Amino acid sequence: MKNLYGLPKSLTKINVLTCLKEIQEQANNSKSGLNIDCSEVLNIDSAGIALLLELITPHKFSHQLKLINLSASIHELCALYQIDL
Repeated sequence: MKNLYGLPKSLTKINVLTCLKEIQEQANNSKSGLNIDCSEVLNIDSAGIALLLELITPHKFSHQLKLINLSASIHELCALYQIDL
């Protein structure tokens, strides 16, 4: 079973580096991969979207990462930027 990391309610330039470090640490300690729960994200900016794109880039992490439960805020900004996550 994959470990679970829950993103915070706000995913902006203020906290994306902290989130990335936490995700990297948890992914490196996981043997089966990591699910990243995006359901709580209410406030997201372009830095948050960039983080999500980084997380799904193949071969960036030693274990598989998967974004789950994308929030409405994420869907709206992705639609604006014409990005598929």
